[in-house]
Amino acid sequence: MNKIKINRRDFIKRSLAGVASASPLMATLAVPKPFQAAEINTEYKAIVCILLEGGADVFNMIAPIEEQAYDHYKLARGVTGLERDSLLPFVQTNQNRLNPLAYGMRRNMTQMHRLFGEKKLSIIANVGNLIRPVTRQQIEDQQVALPAQLFSHFTQREQWLLGSAKGNEAKGWAARLGDIFYPNPTPNPYFNITVAGKNRMQLGGIADAIGFEGAYIPPTMKQSGFGPESGGGDLGSVYQALYEGKQNAENKLSAALANERMKELHQQEALTGLFDGVNNFAGFEGGKREEDVAFGAREEGHELAEQLRLVAQILSVRDRFPGQQKRQIFFVNYHGWDTHNSDNERQVGYLDRYLGVFQQTLEQLGLENNVTTFTISDFGRSLTSNNSGTDHGWGGHAFVMGGAVKGGDIYGKMPQMILDSPDAWSNRMIPTTATEEYLATIVKWFGATDSELDTLFPNLNTFATSDMGFMG
Repeated sequence: MNKIKINRRDFIKRSLAGVASASPLMATLAVPKPFQAAEINTEYKAIVCILLEGGADVFNMIAPIEEQAYDHYKLARGVTGLERDSLLPFVQTNQNRLNPLAYGMRRNMTQMHRLFGEKKLSIIANVGNLIRPVTRQQIEDQQVALPAQLFSHFTQREQWLLGSAKGNEAKGWAARLGDIFYPNPTPNPYFNITVAGKNRMQLGGIADAIGFEGAYIPPTMKQSGFGPESGGGDLGSVYQALYEGKQNAENKLSAALANERMKELHQQEALTGLFDGVNNFAGFEGGKREEDVAFGAREEGHELAEQLRLVAQILSVRDRFPGQQKRQIFFVNYHGWDTHNSDNERQVGYLDRYLGVFQQTLEQLGLENNVTTFTISDFGRSLTSNNSGTDHGWGGHAFVMGGAVKGGDIYGKMPQMILDSPDAWSNRMIPTTATEEYLATIVKWFGATDSELDTLFPNLNTFATSDMGFMG
């Protein structure tokens, strides 16, 4: 099993340097700049973030197919390397002239391969958490600060969800964006929507994210037996009166609880009938394969299918939300990518299948140009194998899909997939595209101005661009 050959004291010292200024208290006390987003009340737009939780081995999703480059790849990947004749070749437009090699997708990525060919999907190469651009030599010479706790699931995933490799933001990037687009006194309670439970990306905003577990109104006070029409009878009325009376209580905890309960009650009343007659949308079935039950894949595929179906259902009734808001962010979480002891063939297959179904559903709804879907992950995997799978890495590829995407290309620079690669540190790819650059490009299409991007991602100006060019 490969080990990370890094002196622990040096690693801790370099990681701590990256968070020397990461004070949660200062982040909380910071006063946001009073910008107002541009063009958020025009046509409807939504972005759908799919977290590939666990760290996706994207180097077994995209591989070089030219003879010499492939031989280097196969030697570096060892037992996890794919056979050359199993790869689905594709041709990128290579507008940035950084990626002249020919590549292929693994054989069960037929839908993503099709979408790439139809210019509806692009690859964002070697993206990851960075405080500033860095080379292998600079790391080895200890010339630059690194993100805290590299290769840690929790910390690296949180930096992605915060939109900052410094980790010094008190709110998630989607929550901050909600505050910019819809500041007090008119926050939008239907801007951030999660179909995968609470998450750091949407946490901390003026308006809380609203969560759905199915095509029905989220559980609230009435469904818990409170309120005069809940079935609780007189007792329900008493509880409601108590909460109403405590909304301005001197005890801050009591007041917060009362206001939260009343907000839930009003929210359910406002969303009554939201899902009446909603389409169930075909194609999301089949996430359960009996032959995969022993490996847990049955749950993996079903989980992703049902979450994306639910997003499609919510999008289909978007005009029923109070105020008919023009912007929404959705969070989807697809578990099972921590492949230390296996290849990720099943996970990739399910992702491919349901991305294809989801995009087809958006086309049925006439939203193919209005909704952009993109992936993030904790980190990439190690280039080399541990003889049964791969270990935690750093940089990795992401995928962005939709009619507004300038598809059929690779954005950013692909790393050299060779043993002792100059683009890697301890066989972990050093990102050449920063998380902030990737997210900022999507958010700019979503309606943010350049000034708002600088506010949203304070570390953005450290990198080459705030617009990678993959959005129309």
